Amino acid sequence: MYFHLCLLMSFAGLLFQPAIAQENLAYSGNYRLRYCGKGPGSKAAQLQALLPKFWKQLQLVLTDVKRGTASEAYRAYFKSQDNATYVQSIFQAMADGALVHIPVDGAPTTFSSSSYPSLLCVDPSVPNVDQLLPACKHAAAAIVPKREIVILCDHYWIQMKDRPLPVRSDCPKVKHNKFVPDDYRVMYNQFGTFVHELAHAYIRVWDAANTETYNPTDAVNLSAEDSLLNANNYALYASSVIAKCPRYVSPAIISDEPEDRGLLEILEGNSTEDYRLEAAELIDSEPDPSMPINPPLTAVLEDGEIPASIGDSLPPAE
Repeated sequence: MYFHLCLLMSFAGLLFQPAIAQENLAYSGNYRLRYCGKGPGSKAAQLQALLPKFWKQLQLVLTDVKRGTASEAYRAYFKSQDNATYVQSIFQAMADGALVHIPVDGAPTTFSSSSYPSLLCVDPSVPNVDQLLPACKHAAAAIVPKREIVILCDHYWIQMKDRPLPVRSDCPKVKHNKFVPDDYRVMYNQFGTFVHELAHAYIRVWDAANTETYNPTDAVNLSAEDSLLNANNYALYASSVIAKCPRYVSPAIISDEPEDRGLLEILEGNSTEDYRLEAAELIDSEPDPSMPINPPLTAVLEDGEIPASIGDSLPPAE
């Protein structure tokens, strides 16, 4: 089972010397690119090239959301036509770089502030930012709870440098109404990671390390209501749409058929022979050896791991 945890920490943000902050602020639309350098070849320049590509992919996702339950991907990950308006609003917010509304403690529908999303690059050459490196040792990205800040770690740039978007070869197969392999490699790319972290910010569920559902089969089996609060559902859905994944499991099918006939009950619209051929393919199916056993996506930080020198707050973007 692949490892995936959300960032848990008491983290008030990042406040550095004003001169440093000024030098390390760039933009892509409404997105603030902090401590990502400047000029050709910098991480800021890479993000300024990536984010327009992500925007184009999100337009395809938004088009698919409009199909509602007529879309197999939507039906698998969000279940109900009633969810479509909310799901569309979340993906539209990502595409627009819309304001992230920060809730007041104990009052989730009351907001203390609103800020445009920030992508913060962990750079060992920048004072204080380098102190986040231990948290990024096994992580590609992290979301700062109750903030608009997504931290992008070295893994995002190194291991994922050749994986900017989902590809069809990463789509899982389906066997006995389970994805095979049952992992999230289809979203193991820069786009999928971006969607996952921004979903946390826009659905305002930051503290999900012990409750989030990670693997695709489990994500599909969430209730219609719970699927809206699981960041990985958004990332798996969007990645599956972009990769044009052809197979999906059906939520919690209960069948009296023998197990060797289970695969025949998975999807509608394919012949029995198609399923038998697929079953034969899966007998010797193995995960892609080029994929890490446990591809790290996000880190866990506990209280006290953030150095005191990192200050009280990052001023909200105007």
